[in-house]
Amino acid sequence: MARSMTAELPAHYALSALARDNLRQLVLLRAIAITGQIVTVAFVNGVLDIPLPLLPLALGIGFLALFNLATWLRFRLYQPVVDGELFLQILVDIAVFTVLLYFTGGAANPFASMYVLNLAVAAAMLPPAYTWNVAAITATCYVLLIFFNAPLMHANGAPVGIWFQMTGMGINFVMVSGLIVFFLVKIIATLRDHEHMLAQARENDLNNERIVQLGAFAAGAAHELGTPLSTMAVVVKELQGRWRKLPELLSELRVVSNQIEICKATLSNLLASAGRTRMDGGGKAALDEFLKAVVENCRLMRPQIVVTCRCDGTPPAPEIVMDQSLRQAITSLLNNAADASPERVDIEGRWNEREFYIRISDQGRGISPEAADKIGKDFVTTKPPGQGHGVGFMLSSAVIARFGGSVRLFNQPECGACTEVRLPLAPLRVSACS
Repeated sequence: MARSMTAELPAHYALSALARDNLRQLVLLRAIAITGQIVTVAFVNGVLDIPLPLLPLALGIGFLALFNLATWLRFRLYQPVVDGELFLQILVDIAVFTVLLYFTGGAANPFASMYVLNLAVAAAMLPPAYTWNVAAITATCYVLLIFFNAPLMHANGAPVGIWFQMTGMGINFVMVSGLIVFFLVKIIATLRDHEHMLAQARENDLNNERIVQLGAFAAGAAHELGTPLSTMAVVVKELQGRWRKLPELLSELRVVSNQIEICKATLSNLLASAGRTRMDGGGKAALDEFLKAVVENCRLMRPQIVVTCRCDGTPPAPEIVMDQSLRQAITSLLNNAADASPERVDIEGRWNEREFYIRISDQGRGISPEAADKIGKDFVTTKPPGQGHGVGFMLSSAVIARFGGSVRLFNQPECGACTEVRLPLAPLRVSACS
């Protein structure tokens, strides 16, 4: 069963996609019914020597075939499918089937119990109100066919025998049973898939709400932190002037000054990027340069940690638009690895024509199975109490998912954990953003 949506789509679209899949199943069922009707008419008229009114039967089957073709072409319009449309589709099937039965014996036709198939499909696809309407219309049609019909007769004018009724009823039972089981299993499988997608959509909506709240808090914190950082920068500069004759102290003060400048730059980028997607007015850089710039920023933030970087791909590296949110997301993942492995972190970047891969490996203790099941779905951290809240990984995952990518965190065979980022290049290329 092919899925017509992803988990990132909103809940109302998931419901529309379910109705669209149901309509697709209905088109397939109708195609099978048309084929069966053509074969049955040809067999009864030609082999069993029971003359049938071929013109009205051909018009009815032909109309149903054209209607099915129009429904199939309707999928190209990308318009939402609603329950009312499915209801009308089933009514058309009932109407045409009733006309065919009228010219072939009415309720005495052994295939009249095929009405049950329409009822089963309606019960599986439609809300109760629509289903009860289908049941009432079907019952009315069946009762009318008892009194109004063209009886089946042999070519010599004799009525059809009981053997024809019994044989037809047996064939009909096998066909109806098989079709009901086959299509109900498919419809129920589709329903389960879309219920799972709805659950994921609700979870994504909840996560997005949390992220919006964090974004509002981050914007306020950026304004509040600007003043103390500026004060700290002035104090450090004065201390550097007082202790010029102590190289060791000056070196440490220089580290503090660099850290303050990084914090100020981060806050400036945060405030400047509010309401703007691309930073630096849409600046561009090669993939390897982008990754090396992120790593160099991490080295400035964590001078005590050895951070190695290796890039691999067919040169020249494709150019992408520098996106501040993506840069911050990868930096956050690097910081998480540095927290877990305070001595060494290895980062590897690879690209091909379609995707960009980033692997961040640490030498820490890895992640527990309990945390592995929850990371990325909630604010879960593997750090000691009071040292982390799981916000960074969740925000990074949300940013990367916005570009169509994914983040996977798993333990390595030897030691430590590995964070694997997969990003499609199409949304990042300069040509796609210009």
